[in-house]
Amino acid sequence: MTTQINAEERDEVLFAFHQAYDRPTAEQIIDWIERYPQFADDIRAHAAVSRDWAARKGLLVAEADETMLVRAYSNALNAIYNAEIKASSTAPVPASQSFEQILTAGRKEIFQLANELGIARGVLADLFNGWMLAPVRKRLINAVCTSLSITVEAFDTALRLALQNPRLGHAKADKTPTVKPRSCDEVIRDSNMPDERKRYWLEED
Repeated sequence: MTTQINAEERDEVLFAFHQAYDRPTAEQIIDWIERYPQFADDIRAHAAVSRDWAARKGLLVAEADETMLVRAYSNALNAIYNAEIKASSTAPVPASQSFEQILTAGRKEIFQLANELGIARGVLADLFNGWMLAPVRKRLINAVCTSLSITVEAFDTALRLALQNPRLGHAKADKTPTVKPRSCDEVIRDSNMPDERKRYWLEED
């Protein structure tokens, strides 16, 4: 019963959002996410599609495929991120935090963040555990910063802390645990993601 009520409320919110804005700006998207944080992912996704449709007015209609939707969603995330950075430019600088502390503050687990971003859990685990060497792909940085509502500076600080204090792997009976940091691209290529998703995260913005 609760699930049905939530779904109905979500649909009402998305419909109102659609009626209010034909091509929502980053500030408008953020405003609605703050008003309805429980539907943040749905609002972002709907905004991405709305912006893409608005940009295509007057063009030949093409059936949306997965690549188109992913690109539109990424553009919306980037717009939101840029607006959030602008809005927080005058805010006090927070104390240095590790990725673990940032996740805790955002009330998210790695698997939740991975599902939200459409990326393999292992990629985020390597990043957060200090097993991914810098530089990290800009697309991945932007996606993580937007989802966790942090600045690039906070991301860089967390990455530096992770690399300085990597979490060790499981120890074997006759060996001490070891860590073999790899480049961002190598981690992505060796992940269990489909080739299309690997290409997406390896592309330059």
